[in-house]
Order: sequence, then structure tokens, then C-alpha cells
Amino acid sequence: MASVSIAYLQSVLHYLHDLGIEPPAHNANMALSNSDSAHQVTMDHYVDLLNSGALLSEQSLFGFELGKRIQAKDYGVLGYLVESCENLEQAIEALIRFDSLVADIGETKVSHLDQQVQLDWHVKSDDCKQMVLRNTTAWVATVRKILGEHYQPDEITFTFNLSQNERLTLSNWFNCNVTTNAIKNSIVFSKALLSIPFTSENKAMFQALIQVSEKELQARQPNENIKEQVILLLKAKSSLKHCDQNRIAAALFMSPRTLQRKLKHQNTNFIELLTDERKSRVDFLLTQHTIAETAYELGFQEQSSFTHAFKKWFSTTPLRYQKLLLKK
Repeated sequence: MASVSIAYLQSVLHYLHDLGIEPPAHNANMALSNSDSAHQVTMDHYVDLLNSGALLSEQSLFGFELGKRIQAKDYGVLGYLVESCENLEQAIEALIRFDSLVADIGETKVSHLDQQVQLDWHVKSDDCKQMVLRNTTAWVATVRKILGEHYQPDEITFTFNLSQNERLTLSNWFNCNVTTNAIKNSIVFSKALLSIPFTSENKAMFQALIQVSEKELQARQPNENIKEQVILLLKAKSSLKHCDQNRIAAALFMSPRTLQRKLKHQNTNFIELLTDERKSRVDFLLTQHTIAETAYELGFQEQSSFTHAFKKWFSTTPLRYQKLLLKK
């Protein structure tokens, strides 16, 4: 069942209290009484409370106002984990990896464009306006706290409708174009932001929080498919250069040895999965690039190493194979 951390609900109640508003008792009490042993609240109760808050406060952008007030504690251990990451790329990986610990109400997809990155959020509720407003605003507010107030996305899109005044308010705060009635809820930003070091970098804390998060995640997902996660990470990479077992293990917040052990339990290993992904890209790359460029894009440091591997894969040379492809 879709759910959110009880901290999410409590932060809504705290905001309403600051406004001098007491939410209907049945909304808050029902949500709290329906929280499970893992301190999760059902998504339906969370959405009901958000909608009640918007109505009682007469704030049509209630979720937006909540998002601006986001604090690390609202995300629980995940919030502190993100704030102790080295850069935005690592933070996004942490969010995707551990987001279900905080809110299992949607799925995040990362797409790498030429000069931009697009984060899409697929929500598990049709009544999503306040929920999406809060998450989108909180995401941008968190990044601004870390990178600085000058941070701005390139574009924000929402699947729902907004009035002209609402769009103007959001555009002024996000400092970018806001599109409504879009196909996806998304945030588009410059790829250059991924590698900017976080000022709050704390590697010791980061590793400690990873261990806590990983332990909790394992408790909730004892049968997680590590093989599938590695495959998805490899496919998500626009290029396989510098893509090795250490980097993939770090992206999954585990040691290379742990990754190796988990893959062995699934009768495979990292080299096999990387080889499969490399082979799946060969045809396209050889029709678009030189052999040397193809080798580099596939993560080979030397063209000779690529040629040797290629002969083992296809019993021919890259040059002969390329000529056949270009004749088609």
C-alpha cells in the first residue's frame, strides 16, 4: 500500500499549528491511528490532510508553502543522508535508492539530455496537486540550501492545471518557466549542477547514514533484485566510460565486495552484466562513431582491449563488423 513517513504528516500539522489552524480531528487522528509499525501513514490519509490544509488555510498552493519550509528532519535519515552527499549526482542516487523509506507514493526517473538532466515523478494518486507541489518545491528548496540561493531549475512541469496567478507565484519562486497540464511532473536543470561539491560534505557521516539506510531498506526489501538494479544503472548511463564495479557499488550504497557477493547469489557477476550492456550498444555506436570512439564510449581504455574483447564476443574484428553494419 502506498504510504509516507509519519514525519511527513507531522510537518503538515506543525505548519497548520503555526498558522493558528487546527485540522479536523478525524483527519489527523485517523491518519495517525492508521500508521503502521514502521511509522508509515497511508497515502490516502496524507492526501486528505493536505487537501484539508489547503481548504482551511485558503492557500491554493498549500503544498508549495509546505515545500518551502522543508527541513532535513522531515525526510528522516534520508534528509541527513542527502545533505551529507558530496554532490548533487550522489544526492539524486541516494534519493532514488532510499526514497521508499520516506514515501512510497511515486517513482522517480532520471533522464540525461545533452546539457540537462530531467527528473520525472510518476505519482500513485490521481489527486496529486498538493502532494506534487510539496515534493517539487521541497526538492528545489533542499538543493538551494546546499548549493546556494542562486540555484534555479531550467523548467518545471506539472500534470495538473494552475491559475495564472498560481503559475506566476511559482515562476517567481522557482525563477524559471512553469508549464501546466503537461504529460509529466518534472524538474529540468543544467547537467553542470551534478558535479558541484556540496558545502556540507561530511564523508564520515555519509557512510554512517548509508549503513543505517541500507539496513532499514534491507529489512523492508529482503528479496531485492540487485542484478536488476545493476542492469538498470548500466542502462541509465549515457556512456560506459569510467563505469566500473566500484562506481556501481557506490551508486547502490554498498561495498564492491558486498555487490560481488549479492550478484554471486544470483548466479552472475558485474563483468557479465557490463559485457551484456556493452554488446547491446555495439551496433548503434559503430554506425555513429569510429572504432576508437566506440571503444571509449564502452569504457575500454585502449582500442586494442576493445578489439580483443570484440573478437571473443562475435568471432570477428570490429572493422569487419562495422563494414557489414554500414552496408545495411
